[in-house]
Amino acid sequence: MRVRTPSRYKPYPRWTGRLGPAADVAIEAVSAGVGTLFVEGMVLGRVFGGVLWPAMLHVLAPRLAVLERGFDPDFYLRQFDEEAHRQRVARAPLLHYALLGWRTGRAPAPGFDPAFYRRRNLQRPRGMDPLFHHLEKPPSQKSPRNEVEARTDRPPWREGAEAVLVLHHGRGGGSSHFLDLFEHDIEHTGRNVLRARTILKAPILAVIDDRTFNLSSGRDLLIDFARQRRVTRLVVNHLIDRPLEMMAWVRDLGERLNIPYDVILHDYFMLCPRIDLITGEGVFCDVAPPETCAQCVVNYGAEVREFDPLSWRRDHLAFLEGAERIVAPSDDVATRMRDHLPKPITVWEPESDAGYPPERAPRVLATEPLRIVTLGSLNVSKGLRVVQALADAAGQAGAPVVLSVLGPASEPLPQNVTVSGAFLSEDLERLLVEAAPHAVLLPAIWPETWSFVLTAALKQGLPVIAFDIGAPAARLRRLGRGHVLPSELAADTDRLLESLLELRDRWVVQ
Repeated sequence: MRVRTPSRYKPYPRWTGRLGPAADVAIEAVSAGVGTLFVEGMVLGRVFGGVLWPAMLHVLAPRLAVLERGFDPDFYLRQFDEEAHRQRVARAPLLHYALLGWRTGRAPAPGFDPAFYRRRNLQRPRGMDPLFHHLEKPPSQKSPRNEVEARTDRPPWREGAEAVLVLHHGRGGGSSHFLDLFEHDIEHTGRNVLRARTILKAPILAVIDDRTFNLSSGRDLLIDFARQRRVTRLVVNHLIDRPLEMMAWVRDLGERLNIPYDVILHDYFMLCPRIDLITGEGVFCDVAPPETCAQCVVNYGAEVREFDPLSWRRDHLAFLEGAERIVAPSDDVATRMRDHLPKPITVWEPESDAGYPPERAPRVLATEPLRIVTLGSLNVSKGLRVVQALADAAGQAGAPVVLSVLGPASEPLPQNVTVSGAFLSEDLERLLVEAAPHAVLLPAIWPETWSFVLTAALKQGLPVIAFDIGAPAARLRRLGRGHVLPSELAADTDRLLESLLELRDRWVVQ
């Protein structure tokens, strides 16, 4: 069955008057299409290539000389599945990368992850190739090329020790931070960790350090490598962006190495190909029946290119059944998954909730609005629609409430909402102090499995407002702090605004 990808949502009914990321994505897609036609159809084509190819090499010679220092042509060509396509690119792989590849997210070498580099180098000019940006920096200013290099506390390799091979995705975010902490815990037991990274444009490849393995046709090499490194356990941190065959590949690796595999659950991908149980209508489905799920992904897409929604859960739950251990960040996600999987789930909390400063009551002047900030990337499942509607309602009513987003937003927001854009995780504490909010709103409408941004707010002693769903609400209840609102208020903007105004009245300085 073919579905539209990636996940889409019914548009917000009110136009905000602001072009946002969706427009940027559309423009980039058109530009990439035109670029592909020019580079592959003309520059590297047989008709005009004899003239354009040498001319482009001459014009770009200085840039190509720089890029060549960090470019691996053999690896680059492995990212093209179709033989005819690969042969076209093979005429001049470095030129193809310089003109088009970096714009479409192709990785130039095994050790260089362009998506990670973009996330870590926010000041990089938007029109600059990440690899060129990296190579042009003096050695003292170079930043890590991938997530493995970024972990500065990783111990040196222990000769003769057992190793764990971790299969990871390439999207970054909280699940990557969780994995850093989880790997540290493994290393604390004296074992080594090998992280196999995903190449987003070549999902059948796995990169370990600077070595590349083909999971589809080259598992023999990976098995030999794993035996040499004394791998005694596999850990699947996520299956996102891998082919559906990945489950069979993991089983095959485990059987041939005679070792078990563990699976970490960061979300509900095993039940929902849209990941978070949020429908295209922007509503939490609470694990709808497979037939309803099928219609949802037909109408609004999923994070998988081609699959059968009716067999999705069966196949993924069978994969979980075969795991020796299933790990979840919180009791909340473990409890929800137990309804579908009669198998013990180990809860491994990535942080301790002990030792936070007490929650401080904000002091709101009678003449000032209540300043509320959301933290992290704001998308539909994280409460984008809630903030859109709340900002509209507050603006129309002239209510003394000001909303801001400390992070990027996946869609345009009303003009009365300030959006800071992306930031580095290590800067969040400073940015939160500078924003000086009265309270933090975590408007997620899906059952989040931990929430590192909640931790940042708790460390600041800020009051946190969240809906009664997922790990954030459970953590606040356990700590006996914060303000947990009924989850139905996410769809009842008037009542939500009333609740916020009641909090403001409570905090106004008399």
